[in-house]
Amino acid sequence: MSPNKNEAVAGEHHAPHGAALRKLAGDISGGFAATLIAIPHAMGLGLLAFAALGTAWAPVGVVAGLLSVVVGSFVSGVIPSGSCMMMGTRTSVTMVFAGILAALAAHPQLQTPQGPDVPQLLTLAFIAVFLSGLFQLGFGVLRLGRAIKFVPYPVLAGFMNGIAILMIVSQVGPMLGADASPSLQALLNDANLIRPASLLVTAVVVAVIFLAPRVTRKVPVMLCGLLVGVPLHYLLAWLSPGIVGPLVGEMPMTDFAPRELVSMLHLSVRDDFADWLAFLLPSALLLAAVASLDGLLAAVVVDPVTRSRHDSDRLLKAQGAAAALAAAFGAVPPAASTHTRAAGFLSGGRTRWCSLFHALFMLLSLFVLGPLIAQIPVAALAGVIIYTALTLVDRWTRDLVHRLGAEGAERREILLNLAVVAGVTLSMLVLNLMAAFAVGIAAAVFLLLIKLSGSPVRRVLDGTVRASLKIRSPEERAMLRPQGRQIRIFELEGAIFFGTADRLQMDVENLPDEVRFVIFDFRRVTEVDASGVRALETICHMTDRRNMMVLLSHLGRDAGQGGYLRAMGLAAVVAAEHWFIDLDRALEWTEDQLLERDRFEDAPELQLRDMSLFDGFDTAEMATLGAYVLRHELMHGDVVFKEGDAGDRVYLIARGSVSIKLQLADEGRARRLATFMPGVFFGEMAMLEGEPRSADAFAKGEQVVLYSLGADELARIVQEHPQLGMKLFRNLGRELATRLRITSGALRALE
Repeated sequence: MSPNKNEAVAGEHHAPHGAALRKLAGDISGGFAATLIAIPHAMGLGLLAFAALGTAWAPVGVVAGLLSVVVGSFVSGVIPSGSCMMMGTRTSVTMVFAGILAALAAHPQLQTPQGPDVPQLLTLAFIAVFLSGLFQLGFGVLRLGRAIKFVPYPVLAGFMNGIAILMIVSQVGPMLGADASPSLQALLNDANLIRPASLLVTAVVVAVIFLAPRVTRKVPVMLCGLLVGVPLHYLLAWLSPGIVGPLVGEMPMTDFAPRELVSMLHLSVRDDFADWLAFLLPSALLLAAVASLDGLLAAVVVDPVTRSRHDSDRLLKAQGAAAALAAAFGAVPPAASTHTRAAGFLSGGRTRWCSLFHALFMLLSLFVLGPLIAQIPVAALAGVIIYTALTLVDRWTRDLVHRLGAEGAERREILLNLAVVAGVTLSMLVLNLMAAFAVGIAAAVFLLLIKLSGSPVRRVLDGTVRASLKIRSPEERAMLRPQGRQIRIFELEGAIFFGTADRLQMDVENLPDEVRFVIFDFRRVTEVDASGVRALETICHMTDRRNMMVLLSHLGRDAGQGGYLRAMGLAAVVAAEHWFIDLDRALEWTEDQLLERDRFEDAPELQLRDMSLFDGFDTAEMATLGAYVLRHELMHGDVVFKEGDAGDRVYLIARGSVSIKLQLADEGRARRLATFMPGVFFGEMAMLEGEPRSADAFAKGEQVVLYSLGADELARIVQEHPQLGMKLFRNLGRELATRLRITSGALRALE
């Protein structure tokens, strides 16, 4: 083998190895970049989660926040649900967990002379976290990953705004430098609790975080805020030791044993465990719902960055497992992250190993950076939390407020949505998270019902505006014109359900007594529930008492919505001959009833002089025409002409009728374009244009009699009898103009 071939083979063996090393290096780089972003964020949210327990528990909260990222990213690597998926502390999830801790801290059965029994309430809180993990696992198993996203956005907006306000309120004590977590009233009553320089530290941290992107994008913005805020705190402490607040404090030793799991097992054998379980279940369900929704939304947001799609159900299973594991180790419940996942991917992370390296780096930070974290001022972390809260204020809500100057229906819609947002936010501030979620869902459902409870009637037309496509003789058109108001067409749309059925019934009740036929057009109806069917039955009974007849269009009796309505009993009040597959057939039937002509093909045969094409011709002229006209006798269903045939003749109907149909190749059926009755002509367009036939024509009736005039014969008439030819073309043009006027009216009715 030649040296070149040896080198080529060696290259082939080394290429996959080199690609794997590059991918591994990218995963390491991505994991490290995600860690730089996650550390300050996790510390701040950990501090927030344990705020109800006082500053003495701040170090425990910081460790719980960091552990949340460790556990979440480890599970993300073991159970991957998307490209470079990572989990960690999330603001909304942390606030729900903080609410659970606050509720337990105020529970009467957990009070001791020294204050709340913190170890026991922590165990109960982590039982709620564990249960939320089981709920999320259940959501994933039941494949609710898509369905759980259908929460009305105004509810989410109110939820986010309420969380933002609660976050800011919870940091009043830390940013004022208080050693404990006093109430606002206590701070107002005792000014000695306040260390004003801490407020400056918090403000500077917030300002630096907002301004940092203008200076550099290489360093995470929260880390920039701490890099400025921490030195400022120590500078102020050096200048005047008593004007700044406390530090995080010494971090508790972590041996990574599942101590909370042991505590939960001990509590589970107590006699009052069932009572505590019943108390915790609603909170656990709320925590699971918020974590699932927030995690899924976070994954959707970052999917375009990673140019991939996550597996929603697998993500819910992973979050459930992570929550259960976090509860065992005493960590804040994790959920899918946006900033760490995006940073990891943009820094080269591509596989599950990026998440595992992220977990490893976060774990090392607990040991290596523990002494440094202990020296971080609480006021500086308060700045991180306040920045997070300010970014959490919903942008959509702000846009709605700016658009309040709108007029009419748009302003009403804006006010209704803002009312839902405000209701959810106020419920969170005055009541609790669970109540706010319930209020929001109830308000959104109520507004949806109001919006859907308008009239299902798109518009109401009468027979003078919308006529059938049947081409009738001038005499019949003249007879129908004054009787058209006896026909009412209700164009229905949307859903006919318990919220709209009553409006439909009222609209029919208000019809004038002159109406004889009521046509319900179901073309745009999407759904009919049992209440809608009952309303239609009531309408049928009411119209029957008023000598009105109900017809249904765009319904087949045995298929689709027609089959459903028939199964629900509507066929008992609407006769079989009153169900039509389209509006045109229903209109044709009502027009025939008004003309008292149930079967036009049974009418006596018309003479040529009675045809509209020969209107105004005298006896001599009719005798002359007789030599050029051919007579045709057909039976029902016989073909007059087919699409593509030569268009060389115009036909006149003396008896029966002719139906014009267009074959729909993609649907495998024919659509009726028009029906021509005795006294009228058809087929003239193809003859005048010299083009092939554009549709099929079929005889309709037991005995159909047609006359035809060929293009060659018409040319001979014009040449041999010019005056006769002029009369023919005059009548032809007048009839076409009348048909065009009818078609224009039908098109306007369709708008």
